[in-house]
Amino acid sequence: MADGGGTSNNVYIRSDEFAWIPARLVSQDKDTAKVAIPQYEAEEFIMSDGGKGAVGFKSAVVKLKDYPNHTLPLQNTGKDGALLEVDDMVDLPYLHEAAILFNLKARHVKALPYSRVSDIVIAVNPYQWLTELYADSVRMHYAKKIVWEKSDRDPRIGLPPHIYEVSSLCYKGLALNKENQSILVSGESGAGKTETVKICMNHIATVQQDPNNKSDEESLVVKRILDSNPLLEAFGNAKTRRNDNSSRFGKYIMLQFNHIPGKDGNPPRAEMAGSISEVYLLEKSRVVTNEDIERTYHAFYQLLDSADDVKKEIWKGLVGKNGESFRYVGPAPEVLVDKMTDAQWFPMVKEALALVGIKGESFLTLWRSISACLQLGNLDFAPDPSDDEKTVITSKTEFTDFCELVGSDEKLMELAFTERTIKTRGEEYKVPLKHDIARESADAFAKEIYAKVFLWLVRAINDATCAENNYPGGANLTYGLIGLLDIFGFESFPINGFEQMCINYCNEKLQQKFTKDIFAAVVEEYKQEGLNLADIKYDDNSDVLGLIEGKLGLIKQLNEECVRPKGNDGAFVSKALKSNKTVPCLIQKRTFGPLEFGIHHYAGPVIYRAQDFVTRNTDTLPGDIKKAAEACKNEILAKHLSNNSSTNTTSAKATDKGPKRARSNLSADTVMTQFKNQLTSLMTGLETTKSRYIRCVKPNTVKRKLVMQHITTLEQLRCAGVVAAVTISRSAFPSKLSHDEFKNRYHMLNEAKKKGGYASKQEEIEHICEQLLKTFETTRKDGTIAKGFAMGKTKIYFKAGCLERLEGSLALIWDKWAIKCQKIARMFLVKRMILRKKYEKFASAVLPIQCLFRAAISKKKTATQKKDKKRLKRLGKKSKKAAVRIQALLRGAIQRPRYKQALLKKKEEEDLANQLDKMKDELQQAEDKRKAELEDAKFQFEQEMEEYKEKLEDQLRAEAQKVNKSAQQQTLIDESGKIIEYLRKENMKLRQQCETMKRDYKSLKENNARLMEANASASNSFNQLNEHAKGLNATNARLIKNVDTYKKQLVKMKEDLKNRQAFYLAEAHARVAYQKTLARIVAQVQDKSRDAQLVEDVVIWALECEAEAKSERAALENAGQAAPPGAIGGAMPASGGAKSGGKKKADDSDSDSDSDSD
Repeated sequence: MADGGGTSNNVYIRSDEFAWIPARLVSQDKDTAKVAIPQYEAEEFIMSDGGKGAVGFKSAVVKLKDYPNHTLPLQNTGKDGALLEVDDMVDLPYLHEAAILFNLKARHVKALPYSRVSDIVIAVNPYQWLTELYADSVRMHYAKKIVWEKSDRDPRIGLPPHIYEVSSLCYKGLALNKENQSILVSGESGAGKTETVKICMNHIATVQQDPNNKSDEESLVVKRILDSNPLLEAFGNAKTRRNDNSSRFGKYIMLQFNHIPGKDGNPPRAEMAGSISEVYLLEKSRVVTNEDIERTYHAFYQLLDSADDVKKEIWKGLVGKNGESFRYVGPAPEVLVDKMTDAQWFPMVKEALALVGIKGESFLTLWRSISACLQLGNLDFAPDPSDDEKTVITSKTEFTDFCELVGSDEKLMELAFTERTIKTRGEEYKVPLKHDIARESADAFAKEIYAKVFLWLVRAINDATCAENNYPGGANLTYGLIGLLDIFGFESFPINGFEQMCINYCNEKLQQKFTKDIFAAVVEEYKQEGLNLADIKYDDNSDVLGLIEGKLGLIKQLNEECVRPKGNDGAFVSKALKSNKTVPCLIQKRTFGPLEFGIHHYAGPVIYRAQDFVTRNTDTLPGDIKKAAEACKNEILAKHLSNNSSTNTTSAKATDKGPKRARSNLSADTVMTQFKNQLTSLMTGLETTKSRYIRCVKPNTVKRKLVMQHITTLEQLRCAGVVAAVTISRSAFPSKLSHDEFKNRYHMLNEAKKKGGYASKQEEIEHICEQLLKTFETTRKDGTIAKGFAMGKTKIYFKAGCLERLEGSLALIWDKWAIKCQKIARMFLVKRMILRKKYEKFASAVLPIQCLFRAAISKKKTATQKKDKKRLKRLGKKSKKAAVRIQALLRGAIQRPRYKQALLKKKEEEDLANQLDKMKDELQQAEDKRKAELEDAKFQFEQEMEEYKEKLEDQLRAEAQKVNKSAQQQTLIDESGKIIEYLRKENMKLRQQCETMKRDYKSLKENNARLMEANASASNSFNQLNEHAKGLNATNARLIKNVDTYKKQLVKMKEDLKNRQAFYLAEAHARVAYQKTLARIVAQVQDKSRDAQLVEDVVIWALECEAEAKSERAALENAGQAAPPGAIGGAMPASGGAKSGGKKKADDSDSDSDSDSD
C-alpha cells in the first residue's frame, strides 16, 4: 500500500488539450475553486512533481460541477510533493483515471512498460526492445518464483509487474490445479498486442520444460507452434495509418498440454503437446482497396519482391512485375517489418511453410491462388457496344492469363462474370450484368479467394501443430488448454462503419466477461477484509448487448433487410431506431442523417454510419462464380471456397452429419450471424477457463520512446476497460487506506477524544470517522444505517467524497494552528517595532559614542600592527641575509665536488680522444705502408715477369736457330723449371704477408670500436654535466627573479605604510572632534539629567575614553608619530608636540636610510 501522505492542495483538473493536468488548490468555495496551474515546456514534461519542473504558474478558476461529487481529484503525492509511484494501481490511496494516467506516465518515462491493476497487467508500448526485461535469467526467475516455489502468499509479491507473471500464473494454474487458462490481450492497432502474444508463447514454451531435466533441444511441435506466427503475420498483417505491422484479424491460439504427474516429490507439470488456432473477421476489403499511405497484406509484396526464378516457377506472369503492375497493389511505401524487407521475408516465409508441410505442389497452389487475386484486379469490364445492359471483358490478355493460372475454361469463367443465374420455383434463367456489377463481382471473387486461402493456411498450420495429429497418444488423451486471445481493440473514428460495429460488438462481449471477473476479484477482497457485500453495486453492459443481439436488436434487423427484396441501409436504420427507441444506450439525434445512429458503449459513445451495411453483411459470392471456381484445376478454388472452418476436424464432423439441405444465396448466413456464432463459441470456451488480462496501450501517435500523450493514452485506458475495472473495484468504496496510514495522517482530527482512551487502533479510527463523516450516512431499505466508511481487518474503505472531506477538515485544522502561530509571530513583530522606536530616539546620541569607541580600538590595534610590522621587517632583513649566505655556502659546497668531477671527466675524455686520434693515425700509417708494400711487390713481380718474358723470347729465338742443339734445349727447360719454382715461393711469401696484414688490420679495427664506445660514454657524461649546469643556471635565474619580486614588494609595503600613517593622523584629528563632542555631551548630561546614575555612568565613560586616548598617545609617541594638537591631554606643553615632531622626522630619516640600504 502506498503512503497516503499526499498534501490536500495537490489536485488534478481537466484540460481540453491534455485531458488531465496537475494543479495546486489555492482556495475553494461551494461552486468554484481557485487553482495555480504549473506551466511546462511541453506535454512530455508534465508530471505530478509539485511544480518542480515547471517554468511558471498560471492562476485559474474551475467549476466544481464538472467533477464527481463536486470535488477535485487529489494527487497521490508525498510530503515533498513528489508522486508516489506504485506497481499495482489498486494500492493508490486516491484511485481515479487521472491517478492511473500519471502513474503510468511516471513509469513509462523510466522505461518501465508494465503496471498492474489488481490482476490486470497494463503493457505500454515502449517503442524499443528492452533486452534486460526479456533475458533468459528474467524468464527463469519469474518461472521459479511463481511456478516452482511453494508459498502460501501471492507469488507476485516482491516481483515487478511483467507479462511473464501472467504466463507463469497460467502455467501454474494448468499444471498444478489442472484448470484450463486463457490470456486475453487487447489494445488498439500499434499497441503491441501481437508482440505481447509472442512473448507470452515463448515464455510458456520455456516454463513448460522440466526444471530438473532441461534440454536445449526444442521439440518439433513447439518449433512449429512458435514459427507459425510469421506465417499468420505475412498473410494477415498489413501496414495501416497507425501501425506498420497491424494484425487485420483476430486470433485465439489454444496451446495444448499433456498433464504429467509428479514423481519423487517433484510437483506435477504440463508438457506442451500442440496448438490449435481460431481466426476471426479477416479484413477482406483490404485485398481490393486501401488508403494511399497504407498497404494491402504483406504476402502480396513478399511475392512480388521475390527472385524471378521463384516467380517463374509459380507463374510466368509474375516475372519482371512489381506492385505497380497490379491494380490491387499499386505503388506503396517501403516497410521494414522487424528490420527486414519484403524480399528478405519471402525465404523465411517459404521455410516456415515447409515446416508446417506446405511445400512442393501445395506451395505452388498457395501462391498461384494469391497471384489469381492480383490478376483479378487487372480485369477491365465495359458495356457491350450492342447492348448497354450487357457487359464484355475488354482486357482479353489479362483474362486469358487468369484462366490459364487457375485452370479454368475461358467461356465458363466469362459467363460467370457477366451473367447471373436467378432461381425461382422450378425455373432458372440468366440475367446479364452491367459492367459495374461485374467489376464488383470480380472484387468479391478476389476477396473470397484470399479469405479462403487464409483459412486454408490456418487449417494447414493446425494440422501441423495440433496434439491429435502430432503428439504420442493423439486423440486418445485429454489435453489441458492455455488460450491466447489476440483480438482487435475497441474502435471509434470520425466515420464508423460495418467493421467498427462488429469489432465493438466483440469488445462488448469480452467486456461483459471482464466485468464479471473483476467483480469476482472485488468480492474476494471484501470477503477477506470482512466487509458487507450488500454495498457492492456495479453497472454491466447487458443493455448494449441486448441492443445489438436481442430479439429486436441490430443484428436481427440487419439480417431481415439482407433477406428482404430491395432491402437497403436506410430501412435498416429506420426499423432499428423505431424498435429500440426506449433503449437508453441507443443514441438518436435530430441532427443525425438518415443513415446515422449511435450507441453508448462501455468505452464511450460511438456514432455509426450505416452506408453499405446490407451489402457488407450479405457478402455472398455469386453462385455462377462459385460454380466456375469449382471447375478450376486450382485445388483451393475448387474444393475450399465453401469451407469456413479454421480446423479440418470441425469440417470432418460437419460431413458426418450427412448432406445439408441446399439453400439459396439469399438465405445463407450473414457475416454478422457467422460472427455472432463465432463469438458465442469463443465466449463459451472462455467461460470454462480461468481468464487473465493484458491491456496493451499505445502511448503516442508519433512512435517515440519515453513519450506519453495524455488524451491518446486515456482514451485507450477507457476502451480497454481499465477505468471500468477501477470503477468496479471501487464501486462501493473508491478510496482506501491502511489503519496506520489513516492514524498517522488524521489523528489530529480527533478533537473529542474519549476520556478512558481506546481499546484498539480500529476503535479510535472508527470514532474519528463517525464524528466527521455523519453527512455521508444513508438509510438502507431494511432501515439500517449505511455509513460513509467501512472498517476492514487491515484497511479502512471510504465512499466517494469521504476522503476529500477528511482532507478538507485537515486543512481547517492546519488553518487553525496557522492562525495561532501567526498570532504569536505578529505579537513579536509589534513588540520589536516598539523597541525599535525607543532605540531610534537614542540612536543619534549613541552613534558618536560608538564612533569614539571604535576609533580608540582601531588605533590601539593599528599601533600594535605597526610594531609587529617593524619587528618582522627587521627580522626579515636579517633572515634574508642569513639565508642568502647559507644558500651561497651550501650551493658552493655542493657544486665544487661536482665541478671537480666534471673537470676530471672532461680531462679523461680529452685523453681518450687524443689516444683515439693517435690510434687512427697509426692505423692509417699501417694501412698506407701495407698498400705501398703491395704496390712494390706487384711492381717487382711485374718487372721480373717482363724480364723473364724477354729472356724466354730470346731463348726461343735462339732455339729456333739451333734446332739441332738438344742439349741447350734441355738446359733451357731446366732453367725454366727453376724460375717457375722461384716464382711460386715468392708468391707464397706475399700471401703470408697479406694474411699477417689482415690480422693486424682486424686488431686495429677492434681497438677502434672500443675507443668509439669509450668516446660515446664520455660524450653522454659530458651531456649530463651540461644539462646539470643548465639546471643550475635556471635555478639561479629564478632566485634573481624572486629577489626582484621581493624588492618590488618591499617598495609597495613602504608606500602602504606611508598611506596608513596618513590615515591614522586623519583619525587622530577626527578623534579631537569626537572628544570635544563628548565633552559637550557630558556637560549637557550633568546640567539637564535628573538621573544621578546616568550622569555617573556617562562621566565614567568619558574618563575611560580619555584614559584610552592617553594610552594611544603614548603608543604613538613610542612609535615616533606626532600627536595632533588639541587631542585629549591637549593641555600638555607644546614642547611635547615639537619633540614628537622631531621624533617623526628622525623616523622618516631612518626609513629613508633603510630604503637606501635595501
